[in-house]
Amino acid sequence: MFDIYNFFNKLSELNVKIRLDVGQPDIPVDERIISALIESIKRGETTYVSTGGINELREKIAEIHGVQPQEVIVAPGSKFLVASQLFFAKKIAVISPYWPTYIQMAKKFGKKIQIIETTFKDKWIPDFNLIEEDVDTVIINYPNNPTGIVIPREKMKELVDIASELKIKIVSDEVYRDLTFNKKYVSILDFNYEKGVFVYSFSKTFSMTGFRIGYAIAEREEVKRIQKFIEIMVTCVPKFVQKAAIKALEIKDEIKRKLVEIYGSRVELAKRKLDKKHFEFVEPDGTFYIFPRLKNNISGTTFAHELLKRDVGIFPGEAFGNYNLHIRISLVSPMLENGIKVMNELAAELSEKTVLGVIRY
Repeated sequence: MFDIYNFFNKLSELNVKIRLDVGQPDIPVDERIISALIESIKRGETTYVSTGGINELREKIAEIHGVQPQEVIVAPGSKFLVASQLFFAKKIAVISPYWPTYIQMAKKFGKKIQIIETTFKDKWIPDFNLIEEDVDTVIINYPNNPTGIVIPREKMKELVDIASELKIKIVSDEVYRDLTFNKKYVSILDFNYEKGVFVYSFSKTFSMTGFRIGYAIAEREEVKRIQKFIEIMVTCVPKFVQKAAIKALEIKDEIKRKLVEIYGSRVELAKRKLDKKHFEFVEPDGTFYIFPRLKNNISGTTFAHELLKRDVGIFPGEAFGNYNLHIRISLVSPMLENGIKVMNELAAELSEKTVLGVIRY
């Protein structure tokens, strides 16, 4: 399995100029959010607080989603919430391509794993009928990292029906839910599935990656179980971070409109500028990623390593599953157009060397 974190560290150590690899938004955190955090610290709100999150934040989240505060739990990032679910699982099903941390977590916890492959040909739409009967937890991620696709409502219903029959928990990682460019997006919350766990992060919408805060919505008993996990691991999210999160939610609609415009325009730029002789991709419905397939049998890993020598960072498709001819481009740099220009040049050069087969790094 390609180690995405080692490669990220290598890019950082080499001080690569154009970073199109990691999912770190380049849009600054809104000053109002920062001010809310600073004012909270000045008020001395730096002590331990309730493990599940302060009431004010849980009530705000509940109001937004139309649920009860007791069905909301606040944690130090969505990754932590996903980890809590995989920790309690016996066997998980993961849709590929996937965020690699899902697999790393499951292996670290010693869990059985079923990987459900999807294909470029099928536009990354999964067949949920492939879920094995001994799976007790399935994790989905739409809008998807790395492809940017959203599954249709009928596919989500198919999953819910199958999960209901097999008594499977659905963990829906929806950290990119605010970054969609059409009306295809559907949430697990739309189906009121009793064994559904909705996960959200403040990192992508609000650029609050370093704040480490996210939340989950689930049945009350599941919330209590997650809270026990938090209690023995980290105690709580700092109150000043939660105060910043409240401000973020208050201005969310404004920020969301801005982000959709910015990232939507970058998707359009990538669609125009990527050389169709060398790249093909399924058009993303959301996120700030695009997952091209390299033509002419060029290895994505080779491409990524050669590209970093030209001061551009991307991740190879191998990091997200069995997709050796793919790369993931993160559209999080104002230098995106320059980066694509370098990619086009490199792809043209490598294409001339692949007459006899795939070139691998």
